Amino acid sequence: MTRIRTTPATLALWGVVLGTLGIGAAYVSAFFPHTLGKVGPYLMAVAVPVCMIATMVLGAARGSRALGALKWPVLLVFLLVGGGFLLALLLPPDTVSGPYWLGLPRRAAVVLYGVGLLPLFVLPLAYAFTFDALTLSDADLARVRAARARGARDGDARDGEPPTESA
Repeated sequence: MTRIRTTPATLALWGVVLGTLGIGAAYVSAFFPHTLGKVGPYLMAVAVPVCMIATMVLGAARGSRALGALKWPVLLVFLLVGGGFLLALLLPPDTVSGPYWLGLPRRAAVVLYGVGLLPLFVLPLAYAFTFDALTLSDADLARVRAARARGARDGDARDGEPPTESA
């Protein structure tokens, strides 16, 4: 029996697919308000963060290497965004007289601060602290330069034009 090798990139691709299908199912549920319509908002509140985080992992994944320390900020952002959306759905309706959180009605504060603002602080710091470990090494850069030189030679032989040198 052949074992399928799971890498962060393949898991992220599956996350994008499943998240997109979940978002589509949430939209379809709007056409059935009496049966599926009650599930749609919750499905959307989970599917959007799944798709978002999977896209982030897809961008950060390099080959079959694990994300390392970056997995914890990614998990934190998933919990902030997914939890924020779910909390906004579960909070009771607001009234004109309050209560207010940081000057906004509770639901608006959760979405604006928890879903929109907090990830803006977490992700740049996480990528900054893991930059050296996740970017191209000197060996990787040498391999890319060698491939570029081979491509330039192959292009020169095909086209008859000299390769252009860019910065």
